[in-house]
Amino acid sequence: MGSITVNIDGSDGKTIQGGALSPSEQMVERPSPGQTFGRDNMRKWLQLRSNNVFERNGEFQHTLQYHLGDSYKDCKKDLSNYGAIIPNQLDAAATENDFRFNNPRIDAYNGIGDRIDQVVHHPDYVVAGDYIYGTGLVKTLATMGGLKEGMAYYYLGNHVGEAGHNCPVICNYETARVLKLVEDFPGRKDYIKKLEEPSYSNNYTSSQFLTEVQGGSDVGANDLRAWQNEAGEWFIRGEKWFCSNANAELMVVSARRSMERPGTKGLSMFLIPSQKPDGTRNDFTMRRLKEKLGTRALASAEIDYHDSYAIPLGSDFNFMLERVVHHSRIALSVAVCGMTTRAYQFSLDFAKTRMAFGSNILQYPLVKENLAQIKADNLASFAGTYALISLQDKIDMQEAVSEPEKAFCRLMVNIGKSVISKRGVNNIHHCLDGIGGNGAIENMSSLPRLLRDAIIFENWEGTHNTLYVQVLRDIHKYEHDKHYISTISELIEELPEHETETISNAKNNLHKISQLLSELHNSSHEVQTLLMQGLVTAMANLYYYLCLSAEGFHAQEKQQTPVKISAAKLFLKIMDSRENTEKDKNYLTLCDEVLNL
Repeated sequence: MGSITVNIDGSDGKTIQGGALSPSEQMVERPSPGQTFGRDNMRKWLQLRSNNVFERNGEFQHTLQYHLGDSYKDCKKDLSNYGAIIPNQLDAAATENDFRFNNPRIDAYNGIGDRIDQVVHHPDYVVAGDYIYGTGLVKTLATMGGLKEGMAYYYLGNHVGEAGHNCPVICNYETARVLKLVEDFPGRKDYIKKLEEPSYSNNYTSSQFLTEVQGGSDVGANDLRAWQNEAGEWFIRGEKWFCSNANAELMVVSARRSMERPGTKGLSMFLIPSQKPDGTRNDFTMRRLKEKLGTRALASAEIDYHDSYAIPLGSDFNFMLERVVHHSRIALSVAVCGMTTRAYQFSLDFAKTRMAFGSNILQYPLVKENLAQIKADNLASFAGTYALISLQDKIDMQEAVSEPEKAFCRLMVNIGKSVISKRGVNNIHHCLDGIGGNGAIENMSSLPRLLRDAIIFENWEGTHNTLYVQVLRDIHKYEHDKHYISTISELIEELPEHETETISNAKNNLHKISQLLSELHNSSHEVQTLLMQGLVTAMANLYYYLCLSAEGFHAQEKQQTPVKISAAKLFLKIMDSRENTEKDKNYLTLCDEVLNL
């Protein structure tokens, strides 16, 4: 047999000679020293990824201090405990449950042929649910004024993606809030108690079904029918097309209560329990589960209602939109920021432990720029979202909030859902790019799941076009553009007087937005719809810049990290176009500051 020459380390020229491997030796894995070095670095990556996601995120902790004040210390320990579970036990359960062979299924019949339409989940679905609901976040969110604290847990929970539970969490608290406001009915208090139970194993979950096959974003085209018998009981007949959390104990659905009133005016909301008052199964069946790109652990079905027993939740459909869809859009922005944060952590940790061409890749300018832009963008989005959450808490608590502020909250929640969800997908994609081929491997990290779930979230609760048109309609009907200008002007006035550069930048951008609004009003309706994407993006950018700057000045005042001030400066540079940002040594220094290098 000929000898084989093997280079040991590629540097000193030493070689080792030997004969061919025996058949038994050929079955043994034999990494070379260079491969062992690479795998050791991978182990370091895994170790960094398992760190407490709350404790490692000083910027998030500061945001909570900024908005919660003295009450922050009351939840800090619980948030830290949850932060330790998320990258380890919770992520492991979410990952196992998301594997394609472990996705939910429908068992249409039981052993003796009775129709049951039971959704069957992998056991880790319950494990993940108990961790998420076990934080008690549903009761916190369902309490008026509890959004600032509750959304902190929700943000952290979305570090593992939707996980089959983070969508129902929002449905639970929204339904509990609605039930507290509607007229009393038998079982109402028990339903609220079960929704707020801090345990997936013991609670009720809720779902909200608006979409029909012919409707989609056009909710006014919905044709699910509601009818009332002589005893005053209500029943629902027809089908819903996209029913996520199909195994919920309580289903909130839109149904047509009046055929004489077209569009949404003829719709009302109803609560359909999975069991009728006598304890028997309610009258509905499931056609099939949706095979979705993302949120695969969340059972989404097509459901037919066969005169299902239902409880009316008032006759005002707009009341439900304000209490449900509006809050869902807030939650979606929080969720996407949570997913992006985790994707950024994966990519940053990889850069810290990866060697290429003789250097750690975090030293390369293109890697720094990618990570710094993602971080600055996400910090700005999150600062703006949490400012709206704080404002929404004040509105819910009926504190002294002006009508322009209420209008501004509605406007920016709709804008934010569109802008943040789109940027989240883009940023998570670039986090994956920063890792390269390893980033696309499902059993290497949860990055692919985060990307898939973010794409789904981008299309929930209103597509981009739907939101553009809604914002345009609100501008014409409620003068939301004037409320935006006045509110932003007040925020600029609240900036510290000595921060002249930030004030000047904000005023210049507000002037540009005023010009865009003038152009909008002087255009035909068709052209106006085309102008909305650029307008809402500019409106979001300025608000997020102001919110992040305000947080940065607060951190500076408290002698904390200057990262947010640097991030606001970088965000300002990339507001219009990442590609056209001026690049020089000062720009690279700014990237270093954002990454805290």
